[in-house]
Amino acid sequence: MDQNLAQGASQSLEQTHILSPQHLQALKALQAPLMELSGSFADVLADNLLITTEDDADFEDEPDLDPESDDSLAQDDAPVENLDENRLDYDEELARILEEDDDWAAVRQEDGESAPDSEAEKRREYMFNSVEQELSLQEILMEQLGTEDCPPDVRRAAEEVIGNIDDDGFFRSVPAEIAQSVPCPLETAEAALRLVQTFDPPGIGARSLPECLLIQLERAGKKTDRMTEFVTRHLDDLEHNRLPKIAKDMGVTVPDVKAMAEELRRTCDPRPAASLVQSRTEYCPVEVTIERSGDEYVVRPNRENGPRFLIPNRYMKMLDDPLTDQETRDYILKNLKSLMEIRKALADRESTIVRIARIIADQQHDFFDKGPEYLRPMTMRDVADRLGVHETTVSRAIANKYMATPAGTFKFRDFFTGGYQNTDGEDVSSAAVKEYIREAVKNENPAHPLSDQKIAEDLGKKGLDVARRTVAKYREELGIPSSQGRKQYT
Repeated sequence: MDQNLAQGASQSLEQTHILSPQHLQALKALQAPLMELSGSFADVLADNLLITTEDDADFEDEPDLDPESDDSLAQDDAPVENLDENRLDYDEELARILEEDDDWAAVRQEDGESAPDSEAEKRREYMFNSVEQELSLQEILMEQLGTEDCPPDVRRAAEEVIGNIDDDGFFRSVPAEIAQSVPCPLETAEAALRLVQTFDPPGIGARSLPECLLIQLERAGKKTDRMTEFVTRHLDDLEHNRLPKIAKDMGVTVPDVKAMAEELRRTCDPRPAASLVQSRTEYCPVEVTIERSGDEYVVRPNRENGPRFLIPNRYMKMLDDPLTDQETRDYILKNLKSLMEIRKALADRESTIVRIARIIADQQHDFFDKGPEYLRPMTMRDVADRLGVHETTVSRAIANKYMATPAGTFKFRDFFTGGYQNTDGEDVSSAAVKEYIREAVKNENPAHPLSDQKIAEDLGKKGLDVARRTVAKYREELGIPSSQGRKQYT
């Protein structure tokens, strides 16, 4: 054989790993949080109309077995020859499928049978009924616009303005762009912006922080010449706690500056709409509960809030009916196979999440018993190695998922942190270092706040070699100002 040809053939043979649709579906389910888990199977359910959730089991409009025929459920004219031969083949296929699932009763439901009247089911129903559909910021503003008596062109421009307001409440465009987009005269766009700025919450629609604060001060009757100067010229100095400089520039005393700053804090919100967005705390049911049992912690999966998929029993009975035609049997078995794949994906998902939670429970005894400063460092690679899976599998499994513990409710991801080793050889997580920084700042002398270097030195005395720049990084992540920003003047 020609050498070049042999080399070309050798190079063209590559080993590739193609994920099956079932594997891709399992990964999608693994990554979905509990509240979105049912939706992760939307594509499968769209192709398999017999599968339903327990909540939807009492539907009135039965899905057609044959999408191309409305008469697919009518069996009066079904052929009856060779029924015994066909039935033998289907009985074997059905038996094979059922052997793959130990709890077959959970996937069928008798006609007209309601969900079990248990306390768990009542709690589950209450949870779903309690998730309120709250209005978005734009919807709230549009409702206020609906009560305004204004010209149609201003209303259209105001709608465009509202569409350009971010979650903090700031107008992230300019009137000229609104005028071009509507379209309308620039004066109309400016009038629309002024109109929206009269809406609640006060400060909405501002183009800058000074404008936002001044709108709020005016609405509160606190806008004076001195406050206007303070807001328009000295916000940067205020942010960096340069109170003596502000006092000198304005010709007032430091107590006067502190009083103006306090007036701003009491009257104004620098992010006027943030409270509306933050108040919509999405209900996130926990995936697992970690509980103490003697000297150990045990993990209990949350099965109350997860989806329950099934095939109504009337369709399963059709497999036992000798008058059911082959096409209908094929369609029922297709749905049945899909249902088994869904159940396997759900079981694998639960198993992976529970196994990760058990590692966390074993690793974090001191955290649950003594508090956050005892959180031990743990990485996704560590957990992946212990489970014998890829690191990305762990990442998918913990994404946007919560657990209930004796110390409170936490995200899974909260337990995955880097760390340090102290002089005694003990592992200390970066979260524990952050907790020390938080406590140190909390207990410092406000007139002489601790510098990042001093905090690093104090950590060193505790056996932790943490660089000053790392202390600064952790402090910023905690939202704590620098020592200059924390200094309090008398």
